[in-house]
Amino acid sequence: MIEKECRLLLVDDDRIILATFSKQLKNAGFDVIVANSGEQGLELASRDNAIDLAIIDVGMPGISGLEMAQQLKPLGIAWIFLSAYDDQATVESAVNEGAMGYLVKPIDVSKAIPTILSGIKRARDIDNYIDTEARLSGALETGSQVNVAVGMLMERHNLGRQQAFDMMRNKARSERRKVKDVALEVLHAWHIFNFIEDKKAGHAITVSQNRKIHVVSFS
Repeated sequence: MIEKECRLLLVDDDRIILATFSKQLKNAGFDVIVANSGEQGLELASRDNAIDLAIIDVGMPGISGLEMAQQLKPLGIAWIFLSAYDDQATVESAVNEGAMGYLVKPIDVSKAIPTILSGIKRARDIDNYIDTEARLSGALETGSQVNVAVGMLMERHNLGRQQAFDMMRNKARSERRKVKDVALEVLHAWHIFNFIEDKKAGHAITVSQNRKIHVVSFS
């Protein structure tokens, strides 16, 4: 039984295929919306953020399947291609465009379903991988900022690493803030401190009226 949340966009200029294949997919448990041109398909795709996979005929007039696929990329919608041809050049073009699969007409729905499900799974795996990478990247960035701030406190106050980190953590807890925010404040204050030190040789320090110099207090 197909998961109910599997929503497909079927795009083909052949209205007979559109009607029969969409009916077969619905009978198999998919949620299916249809379009008879690349233009209509893109319009539906731009308005529907619940589409899991698009099934696109390669050789449509107007906006072709390959052109439509290129415009689906920014929308984050995965696709598989549908074609009457299975020659190597066509298949290679589909692969190069990032297709999750390839179906050849006439369509045997029992053979098409595993390809569709595989395409949906691959697309979700890629989305999960991208999300994980983004979270890791954010964590690394935050960790780097905290580590630099800890190093600055160690140097400034002659502290050990754990003592410097505890100092920031305690300040964050007392003010109900994130450690990252306190670390950024330390980095900013350090920058201002170095700026003042550089100007101590008798040069005037000019501070914009819209800027404030923050001094971080850990008392």
